[in-house]
Amino acid sequence: MPYATGIEVTQVGPTFAAELQGINLNHPISDETLEELKQIIGKYGVVSVRKLGPKSDDDLIAFGARFGELDSIRPHKRAGRKMRIPQEEIFDISNLDNNGEIVTTADAERTATAYGNALWHADGTFNPRRTHLSMLRAVTLPPEGTGGHTEYLDAAQAYDDLSEEMKEKVKDLVACHSLFHNRKTANPDSPLFKNIVPQDHPMGKHKVVQRHDITGRSVLFINSYAHHIDGMALEEGQALIRELFDHMKQEKYMYVHHWKSTGDFVIWDNTGVLHRATIGNYQHHHVRDLRRISTLDSGPAAYGMNDPGTYWQQGLP
Repeated sequence: MPYATGIEVTQVGPTFAAELQGINLNHPISDETLEELKQIIGKYGVVSVRKLGPKSDDDLIAFGARFGELDSIRPHKRAGRKMRIPQEEIFDISNLDNNGEIVTTADAERTATAYGNALWHADGTFNPRRTHLSMLRAVTLPPEGTGGHTEYLDAAQAYDDLSEEMKEKVKDLVACHSLFHNRKTANPDSPLFKNIVPQDHPMGKHKVVQRHDITGRSVLFINSYAHHIDGMALEEGQALIRELFDHMKQEKYMYVHHWKSTGDFVIWDNTGVLHRATIGNYQHHHVRDLRRISTLDSGPAAYGMNDPGTYWQQGLP
């Protein structure tokens, strides 16, 4: 049955994720549709619209701003990175350099970022204030069959399936999240991170178990940024993180989103799902240009165990 505003929802993942019909994001939507869409995103974690996403970067920014305060690339610019896309709210999720040319392995920074994004993560958990929604717009896609799909994990169902013993063990734990840890893990031989010690830098501290603001379900809030468990011996905490992570990565919790057409659009809730990019044959041969915006979380767990008055810039590529 369609929702009151005419949105039709088809679940496409095993326990979550939905494709929407009856909604056209080429044009501004009503406040009623916006509120309904927020509920659908909260319930399904990932929602997609085929071909009918926002038409331009400015449209994308205007659409995203209706969901909350937008994150920006200003920290990256202050760290010295030059950006291909002028709007500071747009994160460039492409294989293009600043001149619009396809990136090669000679670009160590962009290669490191690509490999880091290919690990399971939720956006922004290494920051003191975590990310809520991320929205990804397809501008140019590589030929079909060359890869580049996006994968998602259901962190709520993964929590539900934990043993009662494990639920009791992790219920009050806090994980310390680091972007440096993700990049070192994904790029073990890169000289960019050889001398970086994650513990020497500030980390985002967030509870391992979170309560989802819309559904009220418990969520397992662990991803590739999680470096250690606060107050636990390093080796013991990292072993527990690996155990939880191995549990979450089971195929039964996964939805694979295949990008099909220019204008395809996906929104996901970082407080309830994990995601990762995939690196395909297109990488050094065909243009893949996707552009992301993200809203900052405003819920009760937005700052986790961090001081809301603090801010840091890690200065990574």
